[in-house]
Amino acid sequence: MLARLALTLPLLALMLLPAAPTKTSTRQSTKSVTATTPAATGTPAATGAPSASPTASTAAANSTAVPIAGPGVSTSNAAPDWNGLPMRTYASLKKRILGDPINIAFEGTQSSIIAAFVKIGWLQADSLSSRNDIHLAEATIKHGSYPKAPVSNLYLFGRAEDFAVEHELRSVYSRDHARFWDTTRRDGKTGLDLFVGDASRDIAIKVLRTKLGLPRGTTHKIDGNLDAERTTIVNLMRKAGLVATVVMEPGMGRATNAMNGGGDRFYTDGKVAVVVLKGK
Repeated sequence: MLARLALTLPLLALMLLPAAPTKTSTRQSTKSVTATTPAATGTPAATGAPSASPTASTAAANSTAVPIAGPGVSTSNAAPDWNGLPMRTYASLKKRILGDPINIAFEGTQSSIIAAFVKIGWLQADSLSSRNDIHLAEATIKHGSYPKAPVSNLYLFGRAEDFAVEHELRSVYSRDHARFWDTTRRDGKTGLDLFVGDASRDIAIKVLRTKLGLPRGTTHKIDGNLDAERTTIVNLMRKAGLVATVVMEPGMGRATNAMNGGGDRFYTDGKVAVVVLKGK
């Protein structure tokens, strides 16, 4: 989603950019994960909604999400407990602007999750800094490559993500990426920590402008099919032999024409794929 370039570069340059352990898991496994594509209709979600972000417990009660696999995928009694977890990030805590939904989760340690992504060809994103922002800005202007480009912060549990991972596609303009937060919840039987995250695909870079129309930075535009990105990650992890089990849990609930903090429309069945990594 948002990946702003450093404002230390000339604004004129921005104006030239084109628009646009081996232990038994306590979770119940699903046989497969396939993307769904609901029709892009309905009422847009308010980006500055003052209400609280959806939680797993409210989503489970109110969601009309369709199954991901089979005639009726069931959810487990989450281990660790899934109830009460926030299911929507914020792009701005101060302004209460909603960001991307939570659609992917892992049981493992932070290091094991990052290592799993490295095995499927992804990299941990660089941190936000003036130096890295300038590197990103230069790569953007030149339509070049920056495989570890920083991502802008989204917020959950009142804080920015603990880490982010990505896989650059054709250039810095497009990439698969995901942010993750430590829930501080742990599976009592396996000893694995629960991390929840948002995953999406960046497909372009667009210029952010002030109310007067002056450029103030840039943002990545995301592909609206968030379920496809979730499925991509799960399938890559499975193909690499890294997965003990995957289970679908309730998320924000089905959305057919929602909007994130960058103004991009998205649609989703509103579920979260929880990947339990294999032990060593």
